[in-house]
Amino acid sequence: MKASVLVIDDEKTFRIVAEEALSSEGMDVTTAASGEAGLRAFRADPFDLVILDKNLPDHDGGKLLEVLVRESKERGTDTLVVMATAYADLASAVQAVKVGAFDYLSKPLQLPELLVTVKKALEARRLRTQVRQLEGRAQAALGVFQPGTSAAMRQVIEMVDKVAQAVDTTVLIQGESGTGKELVANLIHRRTPGRAEQPFVEINCASLPENLLESELFGYERGAFTDAKGQKRGLFEAADLGTLFLDEVAETSPGTQAKLLKVLEDHTFRRLGGVRDLTVNVRVVAATNKDLAAEVKRGVFRLDLYHRLDVFHLRMPPLRDRRDDVMPLARHFLAAFAARMRKSARSFAPETERILCAYDYPGNVRELKNLIERAVILSGADVIDPACIVLSGSSATAAPQFFGIELGADGKPPSLDALERAYIARLLAFTQGNRTQVARLLGVSYPTVAKKIADYHLD
Repeated sequence: MKASVLVIDDEKTFRIVAEEALSSEGMDVTTAASGEAGLRAFRADPFDLVILDKNLPDHDGGKLLEVLVRESKERGTDTLVVMATAYADLASAVQAVKVGAFDYLSKPLQLPELLVTVKKALEARRLRTQVRQLEGRAQAALGVFQPGTSAAMRQVIEMVDKVAQAVDTTVLIQGESGTGKELVANLIHRRTPGRAEQPFVEINCASLPENLLESELFGYERGAFTDAKGQKRGLFEAADLGTLFLDEVAETSPGTQAKLLKVLEDHTFRRLGGVRDLTVNVRVVAATNKDLAAEVKRGVFRLDLYHRLDVFHLRMPPLRDRRDDVMPLARHFLAAFAARMRKSARSFAPETERILCAYDYPGNVRELKNLIERAVILSGADVIDPACIVLSGSSATAAPQFFGIELGADGKPPSLDALERAYIARLLAFTQGNRTQVARLLGVSYPTVAKKIADYHLD
């Protein structure tokens, strides 16, 4: 398929030379003698590349560049723009690149420079498209985000689509651990016009002490503290024009909360040890598994920050409240893990499906995903049978048998100790007695596994 190029320039000679040179290279070239004509052509067809003159009789080239870049992102066409400008106006060309132009050409035009710049731009566009396709395939294969089809999740996705169009609005996502708050934050970013191609930066606020969290968020200047040997950009700067995701925001200290409030109010902050205000254009999406309103009443979270964060509220429903999603999600994870591990498992036995649907999933979607991963590891057949499924907590009794342990005559299920013993025995058989691998699969320490093996006489 031919690459499509739009040349917007009021100089007839430039248009003729550019059209002949690019057409001879197999490109489909359209020309426009004014900014208005060029804009009409651009809106009519999804061009791969636009060559735009900085000095037009009816339009400011810099302003027109901003329009082209913005509308390209909104339409998802990824049209690249090369700015053509007189050599004496080089500063404007550099500014154009900052605004969003891919590159610039100096006038008077040199044909070799024109061809090299255009080919470089088209190759960059091709690679960008290829990378997005590969990322999409990788996400599908690994189960990065599968929202489900239940009414509750359809409502969440509908709200995501609405807030994505409000490109600057702060979002607060509330929900239990494992419900997919981070994935929804990423989905908001990827569906937001103008921000989707920019960075998505995330940080877990509960994972760092106050001083380290602030240096990560706001950066620091050289000499700000003992180990500050040089200047460091913070995550707010790294996320400029994109999205910053603050996970577990309820865990931030009062001092950090005050600094976050300032950024949300006026989009400015100072690096630690800095004396100059920095301005950023960042959408903030925050998440918590706590009730922030209750945290405000307890006096551990600022009321003003709460209102700044809770401009648009999203509640992630727990998996037990959307059981219609359990089997679609389970099948998705099964296909992803079987492909990744090169296993033959393709479906679930009817009894396995009953077990999966009856469970309450205190760990939500994350627990379901881990459960299916373990099942694929343990299974050696095309169909996942109940022997490969081990649940935890009070709902584990929903299954009539695990690992061949049948229900008693009174209809009562086996004890949790019996289930745990059978599970560890199965893992020992699967790993050929490798206790280190068993500990890794269970997510516990080696001494814990060794003690369980001794307690259950599995030596």
